[in-house]
Amino acid sequence: MNCAWISPVDQRERHFKRLLAHALDDPNSVPLAEILANWQCGVGVLPEWLGLGEAEFDRLHQHFFGPVSSLRASPWQQQLDPRLDDLRQDLVTLLLRDARDDTPAVRWIAALIATACQGSNHLWEDLGVWSRASLSQLISTNFPALAARNDRDMKWKKFLFKQLCVTEGIYICRAPSCDQCSEYDDCFGPE
Repeated sequence: MNCAWISPVDQRERHFKRLLAHALDDPNSVPLAEILANWQCGVGVLPEWLGLGEAEFDRLHQHFFGPVSSLRASPWQQQLDPRLDDLRQDLVTLLLRDARDDTPAVRWIAALIATACQGSNHLWEDLGVWSRASLSQLISTNFPALAARNDRDMKWKKFLFKQLCVTEGIYICRAPSCDQCSEYDDCFGPE
């Protein structure tokens, strides 16, 4: 269905409802339906096949939404920042280190989040979920130990990149603590 003929919000709702009508009873189904509905209308930064490749995309789609006809992304997708290509696998590794289990579903979600980190907006917007709360639920469900470490509610993209720095022993913040940092609102302020 072409998003150009109906309002993007109405089109997104149609895709979302269609997916949920066939969704697996799983806490990941709603945020994934949000991602797919937005992606189908060209919202977010996830590339063709959500960056998973066609075969894995089809497995994700079949697993969560059954035999619903395959979706194809609209051609107006935003670009990922190629300077962050080298960090994508590091982010996947970081996420999977704290994964609740080693299922394909958790690995797919780690890949989606890591790919969306290459966008220039808030992670929830680049991923295509409809709110920061949806992103927080997705991370808490699949990476509970990681979510627990974000006990001060730092913005997720900043938190993930900070965790990469901590893992590598790189400390680029000049302030002795976040409370004393001049960029505190950039990391913890409202989105």
